Formats: sequence, structure tokens, C-alpha cells
Amino acid sequence: MGEVSRETDELSDPLRRQLLDAATRVFAEQGYAGTKVADIVRASGLSSGAMYGRFRSKNELLMEAVVSAALRSTTALASDRDVGDFIADVASHHHGPLSDLEAVQLEAYVTARREPEVAAAIAEGREQRRDAIQPLVEQARSSGLVNDRSDIESILYFFDTMNLGALVQRAAGAAPPELGRWAQVVRGVLARLADDQPSAASAG
Repeated sequence: MGEVSRETDELSDPLRRQLLDAATRVFAEQGYAGTKVADIVRASGLSSGAMYGRFRSKNELLMEAVVSAALRSTTALASDRDVGDFIADVASHHHGPLSDLEAVQLEAYVTARREPEVAAAIAEGREQRRDAIQPLVEQARSSGLVNDRSDIESILYFFDTMNLGALVQRAAGAAPPELGRWAQVVRGVLARLADDQPSAASAG
């Protein structure tokens, strides 16, 4: 199901959105393994029939919650902003407790190890993020922030890896570094992407 049809479904069927919001809250609080469909139904305030009329299983609810979260982040990424400000913003938000959407994202990655359908949902969510981040990558190339030979897949993989690693650290309660210094480190790493010269290791 594509981005447009998902948005249309949620506009034409607000109960679907209600169920997804409830699923996001429950998965975040209880984890995938600890969640029963009845827990989601109860949290939504709807009936089992309303749930099964829209979703076949707990797996499908998690899948849809993951892609829905990606669509929401797409809106934020697509806003008109300087790529340097975006990078600093990403770095500065790597502290504090996880939001429900962040917790569901982390839960999905753990679940994907054993559930191929959830892994497919993560891949679809990544595609949504790719579409949103491409204008920022093009801006970074034109401004010289990254090498114009750097491909979007590698840059997106870097962003996702940085973000996921930060989610794991925060979920474990690890104390973050001073935020200004952390942002400086991130900018330094990105500056390496603008380096036209191959490293000694790669040249050897």
C-alpha cells in the first residue's frame, strides 16, 4: 500500500488511525512480545470486530505503525530547511526518554530479526525517508557539505545508523555527551564526506 492510499485510508476511516495510535502506545509500553491484540483493542476503546475489520494480526498492526511513523517523519524532513540546521537538529535530539514513535521504531528493528513481514515494513519506511531526504542530500552536495559523488543510499544509511544507535543508547539509559560537543562530532564526521581524497587505507 503506497503513501497516498495510506493517507486516504486514514482520512476516510478515522477508526483506523485510532487503532494505529493505540497500537503505537501499547507496543511502546509493553514491547511486541508482551502485547496482545486484546490490549490494543482495549486501549483503542473499540471492538475486536473493528480491529479485525482493518488489520489481520498484531504483526500487521506493528507493520502499519512503523510505516505510519515513517510517513510522519517524512513530513518533518520535507520541510524547507538548511541541511546544516537539519543535521544539528538530528544530533541535538539524541537525549531524553524515547517517544512512543521512537520506541515503536526500535521495537520493530528487534522484531524484524524473526518476523520477515516487519523487516519488509522497515524497508518500506526507509523508502519513504529516502524520498524525503533526497532534497536535503542535493542541497548538501551543492553547498559542499558532502562530496558530490556521495550516493543518497549511503548517506541515508549513515543517518539511519546514527539514529538507531542513539535510540539503543537512550533506551538503555546511557547518559548522552554534552549536546553541543555531540553536534560538533557529527558535523566533523559529515565533513569527511566532503573530502575528495581517498583515505590511506582505501588507497592501499
